[in-house]
Amino acid sequence: MKKVLFAAALTMPLVANAGGFAGIDIISSKIEPDNTTSSAKPEALQFKFGSWINKDETLGGEVRLGLGIDEDELSNNVDVEIDRYYGAYFRGQFPNTMPVRPYGLIGVTYMETTEKSDLGGSDGENYKDLSLGLGVDFTITKTLFINLEYMRLVDRSGDEITHVGLGLNGRF
Repeated sequence: MKKVLFAAALTMPLVANAGGFAGIDIISSKIEPDNTTSSAKPEALQFKFGSWINKDETLGGEVRLGLGIDEDELSNNVDVEIDRYYGAYFRGQFPNTMPVRPYGLIGVTYMETTEKSDLGGSDGENYKDLSLGLGVDFTITKTLFINLEYMRLVDRSGDEITHVGLGLNGRF
């Protein structure tokens, strides 16, 4: 997994010929482990950097890093918080000439969480697998845009993790 993320980060600048973008998002996650019927909704701050493959900005790649900022109770007085996550994604979207641009994402994500019990114990959980997302960019100025996004972090073990994010991004 780390080799794939590292390779994606290295090749992005090499294939890009149309510029890039960077942004910061507030993420609201929903974590539903397969061994319980409850869910937790911790929050994270996400940083992303992307690069376009073509001039119309319809195909690109991006890397993301998220850091937990808030925890939530899962069940039986167990608090869940996101420690960190990172991922690499391919992005396809409508041309940059449109003021509202829907997009899709496919990639891989690795996420680490901590579960703390009221009794004083804590345990960590790692989630990693394929991720699929849908979103929309709203142009504010030529170099500034807002995005709204839904992403599903698929885990083969049966756990379900979803992210809903709102972010501010800039083109360069």
